Amino acid sequence: MSYEDHYETLLAEHYTWMFRMPFDEKVAEQRALLERAGLSLGQTAIDLGAGSGFQSMALVQMGFDQVTAVDTSPHLLKELQQRDHGDRITCLREDIRNVSTIISVPVDAALCMGDTLTHLGSLKEVEDLVADLAGGLKPGGILVFSWRDLNTVPTGVDRFIPVNSDEDRIMMCFLEDQEQHVMVHDLIHVRTKDGWQLKRSAYPKIKLSADDVRRAFAVHGLEVVSEFVERGMIVMTAQKAQ
Repeated sequence: MSYEDHYETLLAEHYTWMFRMPFDEKVAEQRALLERAGLSLGQTAIDLGAGSGFQSMALVQMGFDQVTAVDTSPHLLKELQQRDHGDRITCLREDIRNVSTIISVPVDAALCMGDTLTHLGSLKEVEDLVADLAGGLKPGGILVFSWRDLNTVPTGVDRFIPVNSDEDRIMMCFLEDQEQHVMVHDLIHVRTKDGWQLKRSAYPKIKLSADDVRRAFAVHGLEVVSEFVERGMIVMTAQKAQ
């Protein structure tokens, strides 16, 4: 199953809940992360794979005037549209690989966070995305990526990862190593009036190392200015030459 179908048939409905904290707390967390990553005030930004808007709302709080939140999920974009952002966020349903459609005028910043990168089909698609984003940034523009390095996959029972639970929902994730990809199986038990119902789906994520991304940045004239690991996620910031 494609990641688009996975989100629409299963994950989108539970996406914001699965992060185990209120929406505003998650936004504050992401703002602190972006500030640590070296993102400063700008006017225009693109948030690729925006989901329900954690990073987009953080950008607004940081002072960006025009933020384009891009995602393939109408459910998640509708959720973001219902938030109070002072009309500074434009929601766009689009494949993140279609950068020429997304960016018509160069922007100050572009984000692709929360493991969205690994949803792409191959390293080549990541490299193409970097090339397109480099062309879509203003001189001195900033690009921030975050993703989980899946080159080392848990084995045995450690492949089963509890995500979140409450009195009405229990979510578990199971990882299956498939050489160049990792198959992610999401299992969600939902309480109904007739008892517990299991909803399940799976989709592939690519294995992507920090070296892979550094090389792509270098090839397209982007200088890495910050890199760190936060809760198992690589966070890497690159800047376009002035």
